Amino acid sequence: MTELPPQHVRTESPAPWWKQRAGWIYSALLEGQLRDHDQPEDVRYVLGRESVGTLSLPGGQLVAADPYVMEAEPQPFVQQLGRDVAEVITARALIAEGHERIVALILKVGSNPIREWAMATLPGQDVMTLGPEGFFGYAVDAGTGSFGSPGAMKVAGRVLGADGGMLEDPVSKALFSDGVGTRSAVLVAPEEGAAPIAVCSSGWGDGQYPTWLGLDDSGNVTVAVTDFLLTGDPHAAPLLPEGSAVQTPATRPESLFRRLFSR
Repeated sequence: MTELPPQHVRTESPAPWWKQRAGWIYSALLEGQLRDHDQPEDVRYVLGRESVGTLSLPGGQLVAADPYVMEAEPQPFVQQLGRDVAEVITARALIAEGHERIVALILKVGSNPIREWAMATLPGQDVMTLGPEGFFGYAVDAGTGSFGSPGAMKVAGRVLGADGGMLEDPVSKALFSDGVGTRSAVLVAPEEGAAPIAVCSSGWGDGQYPTWLGLDDSGNVTVAVTDFLLTGDPHAAPLLPEGSAVQTPATRPESLFRRLFSR
């Protein structure tokens, strides 16, 4: 499998839930096995990683979004990557025979060990304002996630908008070329002469998904990981039984596993 930088982080309580989640999911990506803590029994999925290609990100600016529903002027994260190119890697979980789902879309920026986790944020977002299990992420309404430079994503948005959902544009044709639709990941130019973007299927489908930034000793970004929240983690509050008067936090789905086949 494609190599990822090692992680030398201790993400223990009382660290915020999101920081523990970032360290936990990255450990699973390294180990090649993902346990679903939303399930009463011991459910584990085998993970595979695959390099998709190299993405150009001038000035280290990164946009993460559902390209089908993003704004006309997509905003890059406040944090810059420090490099103009990065390797795109996907992680897939084998749910059942012939059934795979994308766990994470990853940018490998460097090779230094990860010493700390940060949350990728947009201007005006402050992690100190989040609740116990809150996070900032981008909304997905077309079952699709992506990485790209601000310029490339702007072109993609224009092209997808002009297509009007007919799926005849270059991005859609490349994304759905395998005929599966749950495990797709490609690097594709939205139109001839444009810079490519990285596009993939998003976990179980629609939702709100965070991007974690792995930082090295100097505070430089080593990896960026969009976590599609495919499974529950051991650090989240337990899910409540159906019909309970108290609801789970609005920032997380009631049960991620119930979203199966919800693309």
